[in-house]
Amino acid sequence: MTHKLLAAATLMMVTTAAAWADSTEGMPNVKTPEPEKVEVQVESTLDDIRQFSVEQKNEAMRAARHALDDLEQQMTLLQSEMDSQWRDLSQDARLGKQEAMSALKQEQKELEAHYRSMQDAGEDNWQAVQERFQQSWGAAKANWQALVGDAES
Repeated sequence: MTHKLLAAATLMMVTTAAAWADSTEGMPNVKTPEPEKVEVQVESTLDDIRQFSVEQKNEAMRAARHALDDLEQQMTLLQSEMDSQWRDLSQDARLGKQEAMSALKQEQKELEAHYRSMQDAGEDNWQAVQERFQQSWGAAKANWQALVGDAES
């Protein structure tokens, strides 16, 4: 019984998604990535993290989590935009975008690892953990700019 219910739910999701795709064809994408928002978020997060002491770790963690979630959302939007424009790109442009997105995804994984390190950090290693997180954010920003720069070329 649960397998039939699961199959029915899956079928409903697929048909709804297909209908949605058909009904929005030719319409402008409502949600688009906001490159400037990501760059501002990166800078803001770096400033925030630098200012938090180990006693303010909870606030630092909230700021970092918010920024990581926003980065992930913007990456998803950018990937969707890239996918929709894929046919219009040259093979070199496709390869460049794939490489840039791959580098950004790798940096996102590293940011998540540094975030977990921040959770476990104490007074003895808080500053070192902050610095590693900040360096990773800087690399993520560079990767984001490379990807968006390729998108605008």
